[in-house]
Amino acid sequence: MAVGMGLSHSWVARAAEDRPVSVEAKGQELLPPVAAVAEKLNPTVVSVRNTTFVKARRQMNGMPDDFFHFFFGPQGPQNPQGQRRPRGGEDDVERMVGGGSGVIVSADGEILTNYHVIDSPRESESTEIQVRTNDGKTHKATVLGKDKELDIALLKIEGAHLPHAALGNSDAAKVGEWVVAIGNPLGLDHTVTAGILSAKGRNILGGIQSFLQTDAAINLGNSGGPLLNLRGEVIGINTMIRADGQNIGFAVPVNKVKRILADLRSGKPVKRGFLGVTPQELDRTFQESLGVKEGVVVGDLTAGQAADKAGVKRLDVITAVDGQRIGSPDELVSSISGRRAGETVKLSVVRDGKPRELSVVLGDRRDLPNAAGGSDEDRDPKGDDRGEKGSSTESRGVNLEKEYGFRVEPITPASRQAYGLAADRKGVVVAFVSVRSEAAEKGLREGMVIAAVGTREVEGLGDFYTEVRKAGGKPLLLLVRDGRGSQQVTLAVPHR
Repeated sequence: MAVGMGLSHSWVARAAEDRPVSVEAKGQELLPPVAAVAEKLNPTVVSVRNTTFVKARRQMNGMPDDFFHFFFGPQGPQNPQGQRRPRGGEDDVERMVGGGSGVIVSADGEILTNYHVIDSPRESESTEIQVRTNDGKTHKATVLGKDKELDIALLKIEGAHLPHAALGNSDAAKVGEWVVAIGNPLGLDHTVTAGILSAKGRNILGGIQSFLQTDAAINLGNSGGPLLNLRGEVIGINTMIRADGQNIGFAVPVNKVKRILADLRSGKPVKRGFLGVTPQELDRTFQESLGVKEGVVVGDLTAGQAADKAGVKRLDVITAVDGQRIGSPDELVSSISGRRAGETVKLSVVRDGKPRELSVVLGDRRDLPNAAGGSDEDRDPKGDDRGEKGSSTESRGVNLEKEYGFRVEPITPASRQAYGLAADRKGVVVAFVSVRSEAAEKGLREGMVIAAVGTREVEGLGDFYTEVRKAGGKPLLLLVRDGRGSQQVTLAVPHR
């Protein structure tokens, strides 16, 4: 017919190509069983109400006492009968009410929720925690244990044969799988929302947190409620949202909770493992310099802590913990913080291109050293000034600014005063960083002190340039310290 109508083959082909894109719907009967999860798990979700009585400042019409003392004197304002209002007693106690959600995890009434749901907002005289179950009954709850660092608390109500949820395996959960959140957002009891697991291992606050991320809608009041897989197992405890985002919520992985349940039940402080390293991302520059493609760089160690005692060195690359591959600093933090203090772990590391295994007995995070340390002015400055004077862009055949984008100068009394350096600082001080250089992009700043190049400590310009020449145009691995305080980090600065 196309020939009879005088239509060419190419015209027919174009007509076929112009059809709109369509998708053949298959398997619509296999939609995720959200309704079944909601029906069976709703009875395990509870509302938690936290009533706290705190000492209050007396106010009148929203103004504090001091304002009225100016007009009425220290005895306070009068009531309509002309009598002074009495002070003390219940008038000096303020009632504050908060709460969230929780999930029953045992037949005898154990309930998981968030620490911040049951925490007192101010110094309190007393706190009452009540739990309302799905059948409308209200129960007085006691706190068995709590862990502020993980934002988890374990409550207990009196009961037997209560409907309860099973704790699943958050490590086995896969990004993209369907999840269900149940809670009491904005006072709307037993609200069910569904979505997918958007990401795992989100460290958004620093510290030990490594959250599950979901797009299942979570709002104020969902805190402490369960994040469930389609088998109805708890894989996370909903904790927070991104207020500036849309449906970006976070939950504490349940495997982290399971590891501390024994401590919570006993009421003892949680003994969480501590390695004592500063992990850094193994970026392209580190890969080029260290010859390792996957793992986490040990940017620094805490002297006398677990890793240091076990023989871990700065610039080691940690590739696995107990055989589990480590690909990012967040993964390392998550792996170690989920273990107990005193536990022995096996670190797989690469040092100078050679793999090795190290056994580390983990320390206790509660024993973290005081970062503030002593006063910098009290330390002995002797030996800092090696008699080197002045600074130069080019020294001993190395044009540092041209090759790496920054300049250094020796630490002398003058430079120490100019940059506000503490008395214990040794090495060389950064005098200039080109804003267009990768050194600036990596975070190198004027006034920082370079204490080591690679694994070699430097005492002055001579040591520094010796190590720069040894690099032979490869990236410089610089241990840099701030001018004062205890912060230090390893920066990998590539050749320009």
